[in-house]
Amino acid sequence: MADVADTPQVVRFGVFEVDLRAGELRKKGVRIRLQEQPLQVLAVLLEQPGQLVTREELKQKLWAGTIVDFDHSINTTINKLREALGDSADTPRFIETLPRRGYRFIYPVNGAIVDTSVPVNGAPVATIIAPMNGAPILALPGGLEDASKVRQPAASWSRRRAAAVVMFALLLVLLVLALNVGGVRDQMVGGPGAVHVTSIAVLPLKNVSAAAQQEYFVDGMTEALIIELGKISALRVLSYQSMIGYRQTAKSLPQIARELKVDAFLEGSVFHSGERVRITANLIQASPERHLWAESYEFNLRDVVGVQGEVARDVARRIRVKVTPGERMRLTTPRPVDSEAYEAYLLGRAHLSKTATQTSWNKAQEYFEKAIDKDPAYAPAYAALAELYIRHRGKTRKSFDARLQARQWGEKALKLDETLADAHAVLGRAAQQDWDWSGTEREFRRAIELNPSHATARTWYAMYLYAMQRFEEAVVEARRAQQLDPASAHVNTWAGGAYFAAGRAEEAVASARKALELDPSFFDASVVLGRIHLMQGKYEEAIAELERALTFNQGQQLVLGALAHAYARAGHREKALNLVGELNRIDLEERGYTPFGLIWAYAGLGDKERAFALLEKCYQERYGRMVWLNVDPLLEPLRSDPRFADLARRVGLPTLASSPRR
Repeated sequence: MADVADTPQVVRFGVFEVDLRAGELRKKGVRIRLQEQPLQVLAVLLEQPGQLVTREELKQKLWAGTIVDFDHSINTTINKLREALGDSADTPRFIETLPRRGYRFIYPVNGAIVDTSVPVNGAPVATIIAPMNGAPILALPGGLEDASKVRQPAASWSRRRAAAVVMFALLLVLLVLALNVGGVRDQMVGGPGAVHVTSIAVLPLKNVSAAAQQEYFVDGMTEALIIELGKISALRVLSYQSMIGYRQTAKSLPQIARELKVDAFLEGSVFHSGERVRITANLIQASPERHLWAESYEFNLRDVVGVQGEVARDVARRIRVKVTPGERMRLTTPRPVDSEAYEAYLLGRAHLSKTATQTSWNKAQEYFEKAIDKDPAYAPAYAALAELYIRHRGKTRKSFDARLQARQWGEKALKLDETLADAHAVLGRAAQQDWDWSGTEREFRRAIELNPSHATARTWYAMYLYAMQRFEEAVVEARRAQQLDPASAHVNTWAGGAYFAAGRAEEAVASARKALELDPSFFDASVVLGRIHLMQGKYEEAIAELERALTFNQGQQLVLGALAHAYARAGHREKALNLVGELNRIDLEERGYTPFGLIWAYAGLGDKERAFALLEKCYQERYGRMVWLNVDPLLEPLRSDPRFADLARRVGLPTLASSPRR
């Protein structure tokens, strides 16, 4: 039997060999998985080593008669081929791109040094190609032939020329390797390449389905990919909320990268029809802008969770980021999910992310419960219900009942899947509102361990830390949350609260103002900014900000209470009393139970009896804002009263220390 090396259907280059007859690519004898289309392109390139193969030629040979997006298909195919060969478009070893023209294979084939000289006037010429072993080879217009079959100059001249070419090529290769030009040595030996990515943003995926109403599904896939990538601690992954604003942007990728301070982008599209889904993913380095990798994934909807993890693993491999064994396990241990349950879950998430109204909360709850009904073992649906109750249902008078329900849903989610960061974050919030301080910290830290890019968990943890008067730790978490979710009014507002508690007034003001730029109606930001002005003695500025907030939030109790406090401190007592009257006329059952508006107003007016009576009621009902007794600036007039220290002790807060801001 003839050796495979003597068979024309086997082509060798470097540590690779291609068996064109069997349709296999092997590296050091081990078969490498490669789809048919990339293998066919490789075969065409190997037919003409060193010569340009135009995109049009590839289209006619391999895509003739098909109705596809050829540019996308050929780019994806070449990227898959380079991925299999460990090649790079910027520093190619095997396949060189000639922009807008085509490609050529530039590595020695079957031992020959390929001459890639451009023919004169574009005409094909015969060129001597010196071998690395064996007989000289002559490149003719039709391909490679044994030079012994062609009339040559004198043998001695041929040998001298061949030897000179070989020596020159070897010296050149050694110089390139020694200097690591373009990172080629790293790529040949498998070391770190030129790509250095520590932060990534997932741009909103495009809906290429026939139905426009599939937007909720595509948005859900975007959010899911962000969550999967967020499990990798070596990566900073921007939040979904900060990315949806770039859905229709005309900004360039380098411009977006500067705004978000990221190294790379993952973009792509989703096609969804019935039970079938196709995701196309493209990884792009931001600066210099270049395409790093592309892949398509076609799968049944019930396997969606596994594919999302596969995409995250593929991205991590391409940018050579470190993935710990625990993270790798969390990315590779999915379970199938009922397709109807998954779609109901995504619809629930879509309603949960909308403007907070009773209607949107009810629809979100309806879809999450439907998901559980279809698949009772689908843990994320329970975690989402827990989030709904802790974030929204807890704003009613029956906040204790909502907290209890949130805890039950969160614990159910973790019984099914202990690795759900969302569920741990919700349980941390519930423990905080129950004044279980050790449980609070344990759950927040576990959420961040499971998903280091969880901006909400870091924000909530920062708020807990400054309630515990651990101000510098709070600043670290707040800053990290801002890096992960720079376009969130919520994150920027409470980062401002952490900075102010730590004595960083300028940073606090800047964060609160950024929150208001993002959402002028976000009243929490106005209250934080107003409180900062009050503590700085800038009463008129505080009043102006809170009056502005009222134009967006008529009847909002916290804004009214903060404004009444500001009026009283500024000497406008009648105005303050008028607002107290308005607060007392508000139907708390209708608007939601927010007694701190009145507490702030009474504190500003110096009416300690009424303020402490309400605080005692909040203590009995374990009202959420009691957590921040020691750091709430609007309670400053009450702190000298012995009743205040007693109340803080009963809540379980640390002994009041002097905050850096005071």
